Amino acid sequence: MHIVKSNIAGVVLLFILALTVSAETVEHVVIERSGTKIHVEGRVIVEAQDGGVLLLSNDGQLWPIQSAELKSREKEERKFKAMTQRETAKKLLEEMPEGFQIHTTAHYVICYNTSSVYAQWCGSLYERLYRGFYGYWKYRGIELDEPEFPLVAVIFKDRGGYMQFSRPELGESIESIIGYYNMRTNQVVMYDLTGADNIRPNQNIRSSNHINQILSQPGAERNVATIVHEATHQLAFNSGLQVRFADIPFWVSEGIAVYFETPDLSNPKGWRTIGGVNKTILLNFRNSLNNRPPNALEALLSDDKRFRDPKQSAAAYAEAWALNYFLLKTREDDYVAYLENMAKQMPLIELGGEKRVAHFKQAFGNDLEELDATFLKFMRRVSPRR
Repeated sequence: MHIVKSNIAGVVLLFILALTVSAETVEHVVIERSGTKIHVEGRVIVEAQDGGVLLLSNDGQLWPIQSAELKSREKEERKFKAMTQRETAKKLLEEMPEGFQIHTTAHYVICYNTSSVYAQWCGSLYERLYRGFYGYWKYRGIELDEPEFPLVAVIFKDRGGYMQFSRPELGESIESIIGYYNMRTNQVVMYDLTGADNIRPNQNIRSSNHINQILSQPGAERNVATIVHEATHQLAFNSGLQVRFADIPFWVSEGIAVYFETPDLSNPKGWRTIGGVNKTILLNFRNSLNNRPPNALEALLSDDKRFRDPKQSAAAYAEAWALNYFLLKTREDDYVAYLENMAKQMPLIELGGEKRVAHFKQAFGNDLEELDATFLKFMRRVSPRR
């Protein structure tokens, strides 16, 4: 369960005054980083008072550019156009090491150096999630946008290649992460989980049914959940449900991803249930209640510190799932209105704790103490079999 915003510390504050830029204007920007000049073509999303910009390139990547890095800007009066699947595939193969191949589905470009059977299995799972995700929110009155860019997943054949590729982005935290969504590149990155340590190495995958057998065993539950979790992040940020680099509270973004990830090991593919009770997470939530402070709800709403603390992250993720589950089951209309209001936020504008709490109270009422009591009472009655 890991969402990567990349190294943008210090950039957020530069974008305090931002404006929307015409989508009809393409800009050619030259920046200099670590002594290297980089040319980027794209659409400026926001512009800071000091001249820094957030640029969206035609492959779907976001470039937070500080004014000191910016060497030149040249506007071109033509409509911004996202890369096609074929163009995206070509670019990926040029960037990745030798041995990678491409598998495409209706909405995804999967770049992989594992077996084609595993890539196809993932593509099928992604498409099922895609249909379920859009259908779920449409039923609740939220009309989502179709993704502007092909959805990219990079799948390594083993953990070693995955770690070598991802360590510059994640640092030492890569040791505990088996897959992630990178908010800057807009890509999901993972490795072939049929050979993960908690299952068993397998070098002779013969069919999708064989993968189903491996990933439906109890030790694989969290692995399948991770695949769905990170793909849910990608869908949320490409459908308009959430805005990349906006100040989306972790309890919302992570809670929704956990809500969608719930494995169903009675199903051959290991996942089919949207909104089912996540038994593992429910147990984590209940185990954390004895140490839950009185102001836990307000703390969860106002900042994301607990999610970044290894000692508290499991409890934070569990409470995020539980709060989303509670609100969707008991306050669905208010929750939908809250999400729709959040979708209007601009990138790189930090709300701060007080505004986060104020937005929540606007949707769900001012009495957090009463809401928290109702929340805990409801969750104590939730059955793992539901």
